[in-house]
Amino acid sequence: MIDSFQWGILVCAILLSFAGSRWLAGDFRRIEWVRRVAAKRRVVAAAVGCATFLGCLAVVGVLHEPVPCSHDEFSYLLMSNTFASGHVANPAPPLPEFFDTFHVLVRPVYISKYYPAQGIFLAIGEKLTGHPAVGIWLGSALACVATCWMLQAWVGLVWGLVGGLLLMLQWGVYSYWSQSYYGGMVAAFGGALFFGALRRLWDGFSWRNAIWMGTGLVILVNSRPLEGLLAAGIGGTVFLVRVWRQRQWTNMAFWRQLAIPAGAVLLLGAAATLAYNHATTGSAFLPPYLEHERQYQVTPPFIFLGERPKITYSSPVLQNYYEGPERLAYESSRQFFPCALAQILKDWWFFYCGILFSLPLLIPVLLRRGWICGLQIALLAGFVLLPAGAYFDNMWAGSLVDLLVVVQVVLLWLVFDGVWPRLAISITAAMLLLGSVCKWWFPHYSAPAACMVWYLQIEGLCRMWHWRPQTGVEDRASRRRKRRESVGRSGTQTLGLALRYLVCLLPLACLLTLGARVAFRLHGGMDEEAVPEFRALVTDQNEWSLKRAALKRWLEGQSGPQLVFVRYAPAHNTLMEWVYNDADLPHSKVVWARDLGAEHNRLLLQQMPGRTVWSLETDRRDPQLVPYPESGALVSN
Repeated sequence: MIDSFQWGILVCAILLSFAGSRWLAGDFRRIEWVRRVAAKRRVVAAAVGCATFLGCLAVVGVLHEPVPCSHDEFSYLLMSNTFASGHVANPAPPLPEFFDTFHVLVRPVYISKYYPAQGIFLAIGEKLTGHPAVGIWLGSALACVATCWMLQAWVGLVWGLVGGLLLMLQWGVYSYWSQSYYGGMVAAFGGALFFGALRRLWDGFSWRNAIWMGTGLVILVNSRPLEGLLAAGIGGTVFLVRVWRQRQWTNMAFWRQLAIPAGAVLLLGAAATLAYNHATTGSAFLPPYLEHERQYQVTPPFIFLGERPKITYSSPVLQNYYEGPERLAYESSRQFFPCALAQILKDWWFFYCGILFSLPLLIPVLLRRGWICGLQIALLAGFVLLPAGAYFDNMWAGSLVDLLVVVQVVLLWLVFDGVWPRLAISITAAMLLLGSVCKWWFPHYSAPAACMVWYLQIEGLCRMWHWRPQTGVEDRASRRRKRRESVGRSGTQTLGLALRYLVCLLPLACLLTLGARVAFRLHGGMDEEAVPEFRALVTDQNEWSLKRAALKRWLEGQSGPQLVFVRYAPAHNTLMEWVYNDADLPHSKVVWARDLGAEHNRLLLQQMPGRTVWSLETDRRDPQLVPYPESGALVSN
């Protein structure tokens, strides 16, 4: 439904653009006020951030506060609760087999497996307001501010303003990056800081920009380290090669204005990161993520690595997950690599471009005369004519899609000439290559390079705005120039004005799409094909996660501490996990534990006396809490 709405908006925008180019005067000097506004770059960036934060609050007012529903989200909330309570890690719980769950370590300490940057933002929101979601919206606002600041250096003040507003409408206010606990915006914030500072340092050394660059790199390392180091490594290598060739390292300004400030920030960041690792795993060089891989994962995160030795799990539920969906993702990606890559490319395109923001990447190519335009038309025909389902069911179709995408990247490389566009294309392509060898891939994995994709789209809009017809063929064919002059001038003027009107209408199209998505969600809609990020959002009032949240609220309203033994049916969907707890597990008002059988359960009852004990069968049509029987064997999960 949403994709149909966007197609309708796009068609209307194109028709209005050509109508405006024919019927209106086309005098764009009246928008000179935009330049005056954009010149106040700090005010603009701050306004974009404030508008993003307020927009997030408005969406929550219409819908509801984000409700965790995935393993990742619950794990991040555990980290948030840990940091907000003033601790880096929590003691291992007594009888950890009852609380052993996905993406969480229970030995040697009780913590989330993830890197701490996202958890820090959530903890800020939880500490200040009692709502971790405020940290999500703060991260989203800062990401939009940093991206606007970055674009001001890469494409100029006016286009930085345009890019910041469009980013707010496209991702900042309503996407799974800004309305769930998955993360994405924090890594995007770090990437924008790094590349915004890099571009400014290219023009001249400054200790302030050096600090921002170091800060961005520290955030990347502590949010998505592999992807962040890849993106920053490519950009940093280009920068250092220039420094070396121009022998700028022999200038004292290089050391005073760049190396020392950035080095100081990186040293502080490295010390904090190593201290966090030591506090959580006992080794400064072993992050919790890698410790979790060692304890739980039989299949490695990269498909080119071999399987690890078999692991004995504390619960059949964990075994079913790690030997089920995890193994399936690993084996299918290895066996059907072209199809898996086609799926990644499709998901990447839906999130990062979609229908509206494909225009800035495609129209500049179509405006080129000759074989480039013809090849772009052929590529579009190939994407359209291939049945969508065949991309992922047929090896040949998947391989063809992958080949078409490679050719598309080459075309973009030829058309978007210049150091900075080609650097952005290189980084984006490298991120996709990295994703292609991963067992799992989601759009937020590429968040460190999100600003590069956004820069390419804004660069495309800029080229559309400033487009002028190529005159090479007409100039050389002087015998035909006069004959074509009157017709050609009228046609190219119309097209040039239409492109400008289309650029002006794009923010309105984004605003209408944002409203349609919120309204669609409000009425319980879910269109996974058109809006894949909805997979990470709660979209159904009967969703199990909402039931869990409602039961938890009811339990918190009861007198005295509560303990819930969770039971699953044999065919339970392991993605719907109920056993997640707060950081201070022994003293939590509500504790969720696995039902491991009557005999084993007595051990936990002895460890946690004085609690009202419940039993919950989660796979019933309407799960209800029932008092835990004092005698009689229970069927373990």
